[in-house]
Amino acid sequence: MRHALNRWHGVARRLAIGVVLGLTGCTPDTKPDPELPAVSTPDKVDDAHAALVEGPRELAIVEADDPTKGATEPLVVIVEYSDFQCPHCGRFAEALDELLAAYPDDVRIAFKQFPLPMHPDAELGARATLAARAQGKFWAMHDRLFANRTKMARADVVGYAKDLSLDVAAFEQALDDGSTGARVASDKRAGSVIGVRGTPSFFVNGRPYSGVLPPDALQAVVEQERALGQRLVEAGSTRAAVYGRIMRATAKAAGAAGPTVPPQ
Repeated sequence: MRHALNRWHGVARRLAIGVVLGLTGCTPDTKPDPELPAVSTPDKVDDAHAALVEGPRELAIVEADDPTKGATEPLVVIVEYSDFQCPHCGRFAEALDELLAAYPDDVRIAFKQFPLPMHPDAELGARATLAARAQGKFWAMHDRLFANRTKMARADVVGYAKDLSLDVAAFEQALDDGSTGARVASDKRAGSVIGVRGTPSFFVNGRPYSGVLPPDALQAVVEQERALGQRLVEAGSTRAAVYGRIMRATAKAAGAAGPTVPPQ
């Protein structure tokens, strides 16, 4: 733990410098999307250990096909709602990448689309990442867009697809497919239900936040939720079931826990 904290302090200093200098973009990344097991959901666990989970929290469910990266069996899941033309979202994306580097075994990021009407090309950017995801390059396109948030017209995103060695014809077909736009709309509806109004908005094990937290504050939240995850494991949960248990306790507090299933 001390090693992780020492590493995070170095990360926090770099992030603070980046904010002062006004950096807004992520370094473009061309690696394929990570292949990770699905994040656990409340319908897959029982009510054991629910008393350990305190609120307030929101039911921030991670769907099996949501883009995610980070720990294989996380103690902390951060569900992020973002807009690719939002400069604050670009800085937050950098912060999350640094966070994953500091907690590689404990933190998972899940991305949700929330393009805002004030940003004319953000909807296209959202669809571009989903079209790239069909070819295993969601995060590569994600990084490319945040590095070029003022260049997100159709010709730009098609050019990025070429740069990322995607099948451009298939990319453009997916970009225009109605199901791609429907998925963006679905993310926005889900975010609105749990209180998302602007970007970045995010949920740390269901705890709601908006804007870019200072590095020390973000670290403190992650440490608190990491400790909760460890308590759940010590009480008998598997690591893989931690987020599902937290979400089930959140649903139960709202009177919608659903059926009980065998313990995990």
